Amino acid sequence: MDYKLIRGKRKTLSVSIVDGGITVKAPLAISVEHIDRFLASKRKWIEKKLAEQRKKSELLKPVLDGDAVLYHGAFCAVAVCPDRKRVLFKDGILDLPEKCSQKAARDKAISAWGKRVATVELKAALDKISARTGLKFASFALTNAKTKWGSCDGSGNIMLNWRLVMLDEISVEYVIVHELSHTKHHNHSAEFWAEVQKHMPAYKPVKKRLKAFSVLTSMYR
Repeated sequence: MDYKLIRGKRKTLSVSIVDGGITVKAPLAISVEHIDRFLASKRKWIEKKLAEQRKKSELLKPVLDGDAVLYHGAFCAVAVCPDRKRVLFKDGILDLPEKCSQKAARDKAISAWGKRVATVELKAALDKISARTGLKFASFALTNAKTKWGSCDGSGNIMLNWRLVMLDEISVEYVIVHELSHTKHHNHSAEFWAEVQKHMPAYKPVKKRLKAFSVLTSMYR
């Protein structure tokens, strides 16, 4: 089993699946034989996670290849236009300036466009759901987090990942209801999940489906 090994000043072994590869973090002095036995004991879990990541990659292949972006849950073609001066979304196509022909420039342009859209759309969605649920928040800001769709601190300040504009409306609703529920319960207790269910009774399949899009949070950087 091939894996990337990272040794450090730690006491325990851990394994994670990152970008379709296996990463092991281990104490400095632990033997390779011990690591191999550890991985053998985790083989079923590792194979399951690798299969899940392959499925995600197949689902989002046009996005991962750079041929499309997701917007409101739909695939939209990406086109580089010689006469375009700025990013323009029209008729289901995201037109980019000619300078965005390289991946780094394209990702930067898509990120800037997505943040502009998210500033307006996510704030409007947050205000609407806050009014509907009666759950108040202190402030709103966008985040560029690598692993989270949103967060809420102890003071009720909510941050939403700008990439949420790529997802369908029901997924955005779940994330916002989730974070607003943290304004009352600053944990993931039974009371917290009861609060989520109160405002979104059918949240469970949405929460599960959201995992299929987790790769998006590592893109456009």
